[in-house]
Amino acid sequence: MTVERAELERIVREVVAELLARRQEAQRPRRVLALFSGASTGYLVGMEAIHGLAAAGHKVTAVLSPAASHVIGVDKVEAAGAHFVVKPGSWVCAPDVINRSDLILVPTVTMNLAARLAAGLMDSLLSTLILGGLLAGKPVLAVRDGADPYGNGGLVFGETHATAPALRRQLSRNLETLATFGITLVGEEEFLPAMWRLLEGSPAVSANGAGPIPQAAAPAPAASPAPQANGRVHFITETDLLTMQPGSVVRLAPGCRLTPLAQDTARRLNLQLSYE
Repeated sequence: MTVERAELERIVREVVAELLARRQEAQRPRRVLALFSGASTGYLVGMEAIHGLAAAGHKVTAVLSPAASHVIGVDKVEAAGAHFVVKPGSWVCAPDVINRSDLILVPTVTMNLAARLAAGLMDSLLSTLILGGLLAGKPVLAVRDGADPYGNGGLVFGETHATAPALRRQLSRNLETLATFGITLVGEEEFLPAMWRLLEGSPAVSANGAGPIPQAAAPAPAASPAPQANGRVHFITETDLLTMQPGSVVRLAPGCRLTPLAQDTARRLNLQLSYE
């Protein structure tokens, strides 16, 4: 056997071993932490997530806030297939729960929970598990709709988004802050595809599979830098656009969304928004 062939066979063996190891890792049952606050938005997709994970052999530990126990009910979470349910008033060791989890899901996020998280408060079990999970480097995936003052969250209190503009801007900033913390915020329709991709170890993508959430690029004049977006960030913020030259073209990838302040900035700078 020549030296070249021996070296080639060694490389092939290493590649095959690596592929087998990756396949075994992908098939390993995962431990998922599902956290529910009192928002009704995201409840159904949360139940679908638990059911699908359980059917695939993954173990789900669900934690319900006191409000979620009334809005959703422990029985429904158990019926969906949760391996273990932490009921309101139960004590758990948060670091242990976090360290045993591969993925943290937050299908229902209230505006109250978003505000507490944005302030960095660990004053409840849910906020402690979410922020602690980020500190531990765990992927956190959440449905943003219930906390969106310009979406379902705002419509809970009225039929229009035109009232209390200053308050709505502040509540929207809370979601921006959560995105900068590293929480992947998606719509209900994007939640399940993003969850499975995170379990497979690849970046979460929008429901149409067009790429990471989000991607923003601006083929503007050379003097106008493109707004850069972290792979986990879903919002384009005012800060992203402030450095753009007036009249620049901003190309937005599918799934991108401008915050209200970013929309005002885009109008003020006469930016041309191109949605792909």
